[in-house]
Amino acid sequence: MEIHKVTEGSHGKYWKMSLLEQLTSLDGRINRLRYFVLHFVTLIITIIYAAIIGIFLGLLWAITGAPEVIVDIIFGLFMIPLVYIVYAIILKRLQDMSRDGPWVTYLQVYSVLSILYFMVPYGSSIESTIDLVTIIMSIPLGIVCLFFKGDHGPNRYGPDPLREFGADSIM
Repeated sequence: MEIHKVTEGSHGKYWKMSLLEQLTSLDGRINRLRYFVLHFVTLIITIIYAAIIGIFLGLLWAITGAPEVIVDIIFGLFMIPLVYIVYAIILKRLQDMSRDGPWVTYLQVYSVLSILYFMVPYGSSIESTIDLVTIIMSIPLGIVCLFFKGDHGPNRYGPDPLREFGADSIM
């Protein structure tokens, strides 16, 4: 199965990737604008999804009287798909700049800590610690993904995403 499609245009090869592939695939590249839009939309969806799951689990907790830690772990498990989507978006942005190795490891640690954050009891000291660490870790990722240009032309992760818009000479 080919994740990113390379098509011929008047200016050579450029990529096309469906929205589902952009959100779930670990292959390919995305530019800064696409990263920003996908990240923003994912943030809005995460807030809505977390509120719905939180209400559902809160009602379940009130009805069953299950221990709070069990409810927190279940909430964290429900949040794994959204953390994966954020991971995939950031990874494709890092691949656009040919940043691999330590940057990918850094992103993986950030993602695992994000999942753990959703699983720890609300208001606990460990939640505050993980929250602080993930906020600090997100700063370099955000700076690199938003402000650094991607590689011009194709790299080993795929064709230049800006070629789709004919903007390779502008950006």
